Amino acid sequence: MAVPVVAIAGETCERYNALLSEEEQTPRARFGRGGYALPAKYADSVQHVKDFHVRQDDVWVVTPPKCGTTWTQEMVWLLMNDLDYERAKSSNLMERSPYLEFSRLVPDIIKEKYLNNMDTVEFAANLTPPRCIKSHLPKELLPDQLWTKRPKIIYVAREPKDAAVSFFYHEQLFVSFSGEKEFYFKCYYEDLVAYTPLWEHVLDFWKMKQEPNILFNTYEEMKKDLPAVINRTAAFLGKRITEEQVARLAEHLDFKQMKKNSSVNIEANLTKLREQGVIKEEQAFIRKGVVGEGRREMSPETAARFDERTRRTFNEEVGGCPWNI
Repeated sequence: MAVPVVAIAGETCERYNALLSEEEQTPRARFGRGGYALPAKYADSVQHVKDFHVRQDDVWVVTPPKCGTTWTQEMVWLLMNDLDYERAKSSNLMERSPYLEFSRLVPDIIKEKYLNNMDTVEFAANLTPPRCIKSHLPKELLPDQLWTKRPKIIYVAREPKDAAVSFFYHEQLFVSFSGEKEFYFKCYYEDLVAYTPLWEHVLDFWKMKQEPNILFNTYEEMKKDLPAVINRTAAFLGKRITEEQVARLAEHLDFKQMKKNSSVNIEANLTKLREQGVIKEEQAFIRKGVVGEGRREMSPETAARFDERTRRTFNEEVGGCPWNI
């Protein structure tokens, strides 16, 4: 069955688009029954990605953007590769755990400049198994074979206010968003930002969290007790790990270590942008890594709207919520 695709129109969307860099100003559309916002050009690839050949020994990291994705990718790849830190440090995370749909979303100039025209779908398909693959796609846009071959899927969610704030700074960095924060939060709430609505994205996996091939983690759990999350993830992957190994992995994954780890922080690309004057010296891919930033950066009215939607989405649908809201 073909995925529904509906163009996004309206003043707010037009204003949002105009606040991006010229090369990122592109028509946008809603995909699927959930109406997920993505560049309209993805219509040419949506079925190709849904037809992606999945292997039972794959390990998938699926998250909305800015929810601990890179953190989880690095943890999962190391657990799946006998804690080979030397190999992890000497090879880029994008090559070890590719972002499945990325090249199909970005403008051709970005694909040429930062991906050397790599097709990330084909790159992921040709990885040596067992493959570690990342995606931000919601359930209904992911490959159909995920639900028949049932490989292991690690899903990570983050409290919506914090995810929105982190994505705001991310879009300042990568698509030169030049608008005010409160306008950006309006766009996020109205599901105009890529991969939104976050609430429904998370809800679909929250409903599946008891499935034996799905592990549901949260960013907040990782911040509160990373060793516990490492142990839980290792057990889910069928990997035995000692206390000493857990401690070393937790140190490797510590925010300060991740921030200076060139295999995960895409610093080479950012250095080019700083040299070109596109971004400021202090802007970084791995930024703060904190919990509670949403309430500090949003107006009280905006924060209340986000919280009300979180309660409505989860408590009314399933009678429970990943966060204490």
